[in-house]
Amino acid sequence: MIYITGNVSLRHRVISMLEECNIRDYQIIDHTVAKNKIGVPRFDTPTWPGYNIAFLIQVSEAEKVQSLIARLKKFNIDEAFNKSELLTVCTWTLNNYFYGEDYIGA
Repeated sequence: MIYITGNVSLRHRVISMLEECNIRDYQIIDHTVAKNKIGVPRFDTPTWPGYNIAFLIQVSEAEKVQSLIARLKKFNIDEAFNKSELLTVCTWTLNNYFYGEDYIGA
């Protein structure tokens, strides 16, 4: 499982990176308020304007995970406009990952 969060302005950049890595199974949580380690909070208020977007990505192929992580690191190192635009990325192992059709007739 891969979790990515960052400024909503990066929505299409992240989707492009997912497509580059041939990853098609993900969910987008729009309008996520956040207090990030770097930068000002994004609470979508007059005091703290802006908000984040979050992606939850299920990937069972290790090479796709490695490819995406490398691409996300490259973005943060070489392509982010400023520190406030850095992506936060977390990964963890899934104990179960199946589609509804995997158990039809079971």
